Amino acid sequence: MSLRNPERGLFSVKGLIFSLGLVASFIFVGAIYTLAIRPGAERADLANSYGVDVGSSFSSIFVILKDYEQQICLSLFLWGIMILIYKFILLRQEVSTLGRFAPESEGLQIPPEVELLQDSRSISRDRAKTLASEIDEKSQQPELKNKILPYIMARGLERYQMTGSVPEATETIMGRLEVASEQQESELSMLRYLVWAIPSIGFIGTVRGIGVALQRADEAIQGDIAGVTSALGVAFNSTLVALFISIALMLLIHLLQSGQEGLILRLQTFCREQLLDKLFDQESTEKEAPSKEPTPDPERNT
Repeated sequence: MSLRNPERGLFSVKGLIFSLGLVASFIFVGAIYTLAIRPGAERADLANSYGVDVGSSFSSIFVILKDYEQQICLSLFLWGIMILIYKFILLRQEVSTLGRFAPESEGLQIPPEVELLQDSRSISRDRAKTLASEIDEKSQQPELKNKILPYIMARGLERYQMTGSVPEATETIMGRLEVASEQQESELSMLRYLVWAIPSIGFIGTVRGIGVALQRADEAIQGDIAGVTSALGVAFNSTLVALFISIALMLLIHLLQSGQEGLILRLQTFCREQLLDKLFDQESTEKEAPSKEPTPDPERNT
């Protein structure tokens, strides 16, 4: 993700996943249903109608998955997995960016991107300008482009170079980190919608199955319960598949969210230890300077 140049447009990576990924997931799942699941379910139903035990767990799975509600749920689940993989890749890239600026904290034996950050000396306004320029130059590399850490570090150093105030630089960095956290949170809205939509589609299958079963109640009264049991199978199987998929998807979303929150906390810690704690508060020094006047000599006054 990026605070400065967020990916937008149909032909960006994010746009392709959200548009073409949805179409591709429906096509892929539809092909699996056409080639394997529905033929397997039909063979299993035919064998059961003749009282033949197929003796295969795959046949029972095909029967559970054969209906259209399950097909839609699996298609949305595959689309959600595509989005999650993309988000996990972005998260991993942000973590690797932190490792390139602070390799010792990540246990890496590589030179840091900005050597001056490893110096224990305080950072003056002139040095802050040099650091900001160097970080901006480094951030143009493909591996660091549009990453959170170099962007907020450069903006905080620029603010300090202009004002000489550590509180303002701190407010700039922490404010942009808060914006990054809110942006990450907002980008999970589609995944949360899928977690809500998949069980809803399953309940639609439940309502449809129960409705069909009620329509065939007269057949059950006459002794033919095949239609009723088939309709109730649609009702229960759609709910079963939808709830199982939503549980798995919600677990992955929580793992992603915890990783994003952990990233923000690590970025805050890095910025405080490697940047903010080294800034020299020139405003406080200038305010204290006038009070340091020589005290008058009482003997001279006498």
